[in-house]
Amino acid sequence: MISNAFQVDWVFVDTVIIILLFLLLLGVKIFKSTHRWRLSFSNEVLEYFSFSKPYENIISHYIKTKHCSLTRNSSLHKQYDKCPLILILRTKFKKHLTKIITEGLSSYGFNVINLKLNIKLDSSSNRLNKTINDEIKSLISLILDYFKHERLITNSKYILLNLSKSFVPNTEILTDPEKIGLLLINPSMNKYNIGSLKETFHNLPQNTQLFYIFSKRSFFILKNSDLKHFNKEYDENNTNKAKLITLEKSSKSFKYYETILIGIIIDILENKLMKSTNYT
Repeated sequence: MISNAFQVDWVFVDTVIIILLFLLLLGVKIFKSTHRWRLSFSNEVLEYFSFSKPYENIISHYIKTKHCSLTRNSSLHKQYDKCPLILILRTKFKKHLTKIITEGLSSYGFNVINLKLNIKLDSSSNRLNKTINDEIKSLISLILDYFKHERLITNSKYILLNLSKSFVPNTEILTDPEKIGLLLINPSMNKYNIGSLKETFHNLPQNTQLFYIFSKRSFFILKNSDLKHFNKEYDENNTNKAKLITLEKSSKSFKYYETILIGIIIDILENKLMKSTNYT
């Protein structure tokens, strides 16, 4: 009886060890995905200019500008001055991915404007979302005018690269005559955005091109549910107005697949959007 009381249940111990090792592996995976990013630009020829106009002077009820800057390649910017600007819009997330894409595109020669916003979204009000799009369109125009006035850019034409999960630009931005293309990276396919997607496919201006880029996975081995919801609408509409590109092995963070993502973006810019608008 005494020997049985002190007998170790090795099956239980082995199970606990396996669970702890699995949790450790998962923790390391999360840490590498979220923290192991380069925090500064490595290309010394990149120039960085802030949007110095006071944000509080920009009248807006539903958006708040948190950060705005222009990055360009000092050795190549004159060559690319006549090319469209790349305007990257993000909200709360994707700070590190934004920095990597900015450095990649700027090193290649593109002039890149980063715009971080806080947006008061309300999925129950289409009128409010239309107002938000109108305000963002006005803000973009103001920023382009500012950098042009400072002689940092010579061209107001731009391609919008949207990294915001929740914000999906609709007709107000799509019909902007200065915009020549729109790329959306892993947009959230919530109830409102799916409804907006249907409207976008139906009312897309003739000369506007849309590109949706999704990762195949959400995190680790989990599938990207946003891609699944998008595919349902994309297949049902059978539309030729938007192009879908999927990175098969990447997660939503695009960690370790940044170079592939940048290559895809450059291919879209040069071989699709710029060629179609006679920029090459």
